[in-house]
Amino acid sequence: MLPRPNGLVTLLTDYGTGDPYVGILKGALLKAAPKVQFVDVTHEVPAHDVATGAFLLRSLVGRFPSGTVHLAVVDPGVGTARRLLAVAAHDAFWIAPDNGLLAPLLAGDAAVGVRQLDCEHLGLRAEARTFHGRDLLGPAAAVLAVGRFGFAALGPRVLDPVTQGDPFVGAPRIVHVDRFGNLISNVPAAAVGQAAGVRLGGRTIRFAGTYGEVAPGELLAYVGSFGLVEVARSGGSAASLLEVGRGAPIELLPA
Repeated sequence: MLPRPNGLVTLLTDYGTGDPYVGILKGALLKAAPKVQFVDVTHEVPAHDVATGAFLLRSLVGRFPSGTVHLAVVDPGVGTARRLLAVAAHDAFWIAPDNGLLAPLLAGDAAVGVRQLDCEHLGLRAEARTFHGRDLLGPAAAVLAVGRFGFAALGPRVLDPVTQGDPFVGAPRIVHVDRFGNLISNVPAAAVGQAAGVRLGGRTIRFAGTYGEVAPGELLAYVGSFGLVEVARSGGSAASLLEVGRGAPIELLPA
């Protein structure tokens, strides 16, 4: 069953904040639906980094009211034949290019509907081939959020969305490095069991509850706010100390 749109749109992009793109995107949402509300999740996804965008987008599941529309624009293929999708999953709606950005939301049977945006039917026209966030994705998110178009009216069903590149599947590895230098893996909390620590970057790192349980400068493994195993350095950057980043293998060590 589909949730009822609640008028809220979240924004996640690689636009940065030094250029006017974010402000212009918000203007496009408001032109399409003046009463729409929006929340900035982040506009600092590294440029064209679909994998990081997919990881961060998945972190929004369950964190917003039912019926929220999540708009994600990390689109290195902008202007090409790649599709623009709307997905109903996890009691919310998700709008993004069909380039793997939505892959974690499509895993298992979470998705209850996938549609390709029919821009002609929605009355949307691309003014520029290089700014589909402004011209197509943003307005589509806005009209869905305020109920001007129902989910089924957005366009035809899609049976083969891109699912490659999901950072949450595959071998245990680091999938994200945050601004503190914390190394976040794709290992879920449920897999930890009685493990005493992890092996990462040639080092054995013991589990602890939080940063304050180890001495300043020491490394620790823990289950972080994403519900995933992370490695951090108390008062510093684990990524810099270990000289590892995304893709580095991580191993749980038995007690």
